[in-house]
Amino acid sequence: MSMQMGMAMFPLFVTETLRGTSGEVGFLVGLCALLEIPVMVALVTWRRLPGVPTLVAAGMALFVAHFALVYVADGLPLLIAAQVIRAVVLAILAGLGMTYFQTLMPGRFSAATTMFANTGSIGGMLSGITSGAVAQTLGYRSVFLVCAALTLLGFLVMTWTNRCRPA
Repeated sequence: MSMQMGMAMFPLFVTETLRGTSGEVGFLVGLCALLEIPVMVALVTWRRLPGVPTLVAAGMALFVAHFALVYVADGLPLLIAAQVIRAVVLAILAGLGMTYFQTLMPGRFSAATTMFANTGSIGGMLSGITSGAVAQTLGYRSVFLVCAALTLLGFLVMTWTNRCRPA
């Protein structure tokens, strides 16, 4: 949900709040897309990676940092740093999100895959309503604070779940 909220509001935040241009939005979004693939390749070739829960937790923590950077940004330098972090997050979570759900439900791969897909659909539906309401009430910048809070909450639930699960 927070990923979709942030992406929907990012162009409006850059152009309306920071008074940037659509060209800057294109550069920032393109930069993230450009970096995702090399980061994915680097992760695939990196030996001795931590386990899936650790990588997903790291991705979630980095996503909190991404949203925090966007929230405090007042120009391109912090937004560029935030997009680099977003590329790392997407490289991790795009490849391992479903795998993480499958580790939570061993032997139930179809159910885990369906649950993963459904959470994305539900998050997408709720993101538009939530981000619109927050932006209208508190401004575009506040959406990224809500995104950071939601992601942090998800990180905390995931950390608690990982500690409560038997090895």
